[in-house]
Amino acid sequence: MLKYFLILLISISSLFAQSLSTRYDVDVSLFGNVGYADITLKEDDKNYEIKLVATTVGVAATLLQNRVETFTSKGKIIGGRYIPDIFIKTKETIKKTRVQTYYFDHEKKEIKLIEEKTKLVNEMNFDPATFKVTSKEVEKKSKKETTLDKYKENDVLSSYLNTKNNCNAKQKTYKLFAVGAHNDKNDVLVSYLEDLERESAVANFSEGIANIYNLHVAPLDKDESVVDVLVAFDNDGFLKEALLGEIFWVGKITAKRVYHKVACN
Repeated sequence: MLKYFLILLISISSLFAQSLSTRYDVDVSLFGNVGYADITLKEDDKNYEIKLVATTVGVAATLLQNRVETFTSKGKIIGGRYIPDIFIKTKETIKKTRVQTYYFDHEKKEIKLIEEKTKLVNEMNFDPATFKVTSKEVEKKSKKETTLDKYKENDVLSSYLNTKNNCNAKQKTYKLFAVGAHNDKNDVLVSYLEDLERESAVANFSEGIANIYNLHVAPLDKDESVVDVLVAFDNDGFLKEALLGEIFWVGKITAKRVYHKVACN
């Protein structure tokens, strides 16, 4: 369930905006509300910063040790396109934290990755004076620096911000190839729906829906099936709802906007 939950949370970061603060509730048929995603975007004429914080609640939080995932993209706006300089992906649970920081060098076509891990482990100690074994939690840290084998000009958040230029009524499909997309090895195909495809998809959403996109996600591993996520934008150009259809044993996964505030620059 977690993998599909995260696909949906990432998919709802596809925002076309200036400066905003938005929250989406995520529900699963079998479990009810399992989490929410808070998205903030700040930009001026030259720079942008977008952050997505995905938080689990209820039964999902219990099963996933209060898991919180944060995605942050910072960079420049050049000719109406979002060009990332840095992308930070953080995963936190009760006892573990992993921070992956990607640095983009677009001139050299290189991406440097620094991965930092922290975890709490039980350390056993023998006290010869009392002949007792004691246990205490200690923090262990590690840090690793590498250069990615393949250069990608976007991270998942900057790529979605660029969707309006890459996928529209004129160019109906867009192959997402970005750091942090899916599992970094498989692409996501974004399609602009119209005519009969749009009419079929719009029945899944509430009123006030304008553009609808389909995210076609390749299997997360060889034993799983293809995933399709429908994302729907309202008439003012902002994402309103998302739907990941029937998943074996958990049912539908949906995301709906519950808070939305836009500040124009």
